[in-house]
Amino acid sequence: MRMTANQERRVLAKLGMEGKHMKHLAWLLLLVSSCSAAADLTVAEVHKASVPLERWFDGTVEAVHQSTVSAETSGRVQELLVDVGDTVPAGSVIIRLVSTEQRESLNQAEAALAEARANLTVETNNYQRARELLDRQLVPRSEFDRVQGNFNTARARVASAEAALKSARQRLSYTEVRAPYGGVVSARHVELGEAVHPGTPLMSGFDPNAMRVEVNLPQAVAEKVRTLKRARVVSDSGVAIAPQHLILFPVADPATSTVRARLELPEQATGLYPGQFVKVAFTVGDTERLLVPAACVVYRSEVSGVYVIGAEGPRLRQVRLGNHFDDDVEILSGVAAGEKVALDPVAAGIAAVKARDRRHE
Repeated sequence: MRMTANQERRVLAKLGMEGKHMKHLAWLLLLVSSCSAAADLTVAEVHKASVPLERWFDGTVEAVHQSTVSAETSGRVQELLVDVGDTVPAGSVIIRLVSTEQRESLNQAEAALAEARANLTVETNNYQRARELLDRQLVPRSEFDRVQGNFNTARARVASAEAALKSARQRLSYTEVRAPYGGVVSARHVELGEAVHPGTPLMSGFDPNAMRVEVNLPQAVAEKVRTLKRARVVSDSGVAIAPQHLILFPVADPATSTVRARLELPEQATGLYPGQFVKVAFTVGDTERLLVPAACVVYRSEVSGVYVIGAEGPRLRQVRLGNHFDDDVEILSGVAAGEKVALDPVAAGIAAVKARDRRHE
């Protein structure tokens, strides 16, 4: 059946009205879907908080236990048992010297002690016999005094020989150079076959488990640090280390007008070595800063941002970051206090893509 012109116009008008309703309905469904997706996200509120006000300075790492082992006797280097970078336990032999002369001295000392002890045995017997004869008044007093003198001399010679033997053993032990504590060899100062004398540097080393940081502070900052005594050390890897002790020297350097601060680090603080430069943050007061959880921040190449939850769902917004404070990070610009940001940037990114695709349908 063919429609008249008026009927066609009425049908087209009706379809046009229905099309407009369908378009509004689609936008409404998109808005509800975006709000539903945003509602499923875990959010956090951008907030202001009072945090420590810090001043940053460069510090130098040094080992608490570091030393150079020197020769204590003359000799020639016979064996090098460790080299730079090797880890050695405490008391282990690191260098051996030729010990021919020291061993001969030890043999002579042992022989002298044996002779002195044999002579003491003879003089002891003579002294005992002379004592018995003196008690029976069979020898004059002068003879007894002579025998007693020989006995005392023999005892003194034994004591002297024992001391000489102990000294010879000590000199022999000097031919085996031992590590004074467990650590890492940082430098070797002699070569194989080189002649050394008492005082010649042999090897240097340090204990990597005991480190500290030294910093020169301006006098104005030093006074605040002396009162608060709060600081943290940040290594190149970004790891913050809280020092066990913070010591400020009681004097200032007259040439630079600075005060030396020493921060003793916990044992086995990894990633640090002597001579390394680190950043040290000293607390000098408190200040109010804008913070969000660090988990909210998403990084795109050199750009950092957060997903802000709005009426149309999550939107990525670029922000400028400041310092980290435990699990929070400072926001310098990009968001305002009270705004909601997604705690899971991955889920927020997926929701944002879905909302964008629906808007383009």
